[in-house]
Amino acid sequence: MIGLLIIVIFLLTGLIFAPELSAHKGYILVSFDSYTTYETTIINAAFIAILFYFLLLVVEWVLRKLLSMSSVTRGWFGQRKTRKAQKNSLLGMLALLEGNTKQAQKLLSKSADRSESPALTYIAAARASHKNGEFNKRDDYLQLANEHPGCKLAVGLVSAELQLDAKQYENALATMTELDQRFPKNRQILQHYLTLYPAINEWGKLISLLNSQRKLTGLNEQEFATLELHAHQQLFQKLASESGQLLNDYWYKDVARWMRKELSYQQAVLEAFVDNGHGKLAQEFLLDKLQRQFSLPLLPYLQKIKVTDYYPIITFLEKQLKKSTHADYINQALAHLKLKEGNQDAAIKHLTESLKTLPNVADYQLLASLLEQQDKVEEANLYYREGLVFAAK
Repeated sequence: MIGLLIIVIFLLTGLIFAPELSAHKGYILVSFDSYTTYETTIINAAFIAILFYFLLLVVEWVLRKLLSMSSVTRGWFGQRKTRKAQKNSLLGMLALLEGNTKQAQKLLSKSADRSESPALTYIAAARASHKNGEFNKRDDYLQLANEHPGCKLAVGLVSAELQLDAKQYENALATMTELDQRFPKNRQILQHYLTLYPAINEWGKLISLLNSQRKLTGLNEQEFATLELHAHQQLFQKLASESGQLLNDYWYKDVARWMRKELSYQQAVLEAFVDNGHGKLAQEFLLDKLQRQFSLPLLPYLQKIKVTDYYPIITFLEKQLKKSTHADYINQALAHLKLKEGNQDAAIKHLTESLKTLPNVADYQLLASLLEQQDKVEEANLYYREGLVFAAK
């Protein structure tokens, strides 16, 4: 209704003012110079202005359409690149798993930015570069992965793993120290430490770590005990290589009381003393342990100990021989000690006694050889035969 009223008003206005305008048309003169002049009526100028206005609207519509098509084109090309990147990322992952690390590195590095998970793709590219021995590129890819939020721990763990694999122990230690400060009591970081400390011969630090984070290791009782013993064995060897007294002091001051009672730890100390040429300390240590508790598994170490004076241990064993129920083992040990002193007669006597209840091929051969040196050929042949018979059983 309002629209119809407006149309009627315009029509009435036109009927009233149209004759007046047609009678007084007026004109417009446009002159640029003395040669170019444009002249027209006001009505025509108005029509031209209106026509020009509509022409501008048409041009604007055409430009909008063209620009809209351009954005669609750009979007299509962008989606195509993204699809290609995701495909290359998948192919790169498969190439890495198949061992084709050169191809994997090429595909993964180019597709990482547009892949669904750029950080994971960069990590995979780092692994491929590591396999190819290109450690600088590996670190660059890990740095790019580290720039994505929420990836600090994962990237750090992978970095430490690859550095350990490349034997870059100083770099690995720095990486793990930083991670441990930011993410304390992380099981995977602990696992990396369990690999690193033995590699750099830091057995003391490994033992401290095991004591402080025992539950975090995930090892059962047997596995933990085995690892703990191995760590102490290596630490004992390291200390003994530096100084026998250093190991002796550590044993009595720093080792737990329950360990000092364990046979396996006592044997580890003896082995460290013997392997590093600390015969006197080894003899003193062994004599102390045997006096506290006579343990047969420790007797074989008597044959390994090298000292200038075997008198203290021989005296102790001779006393034990009179009251011990393991005379055969003591006779065997005394035989070898007497032989080290050069007392063949005593060695033959003790070997003869020990072989009665503790036969073994090595002692049969040793006894026969000693008898042979004393020109007791018949007795020597007898023990050679007994040794052969025993070996054939």
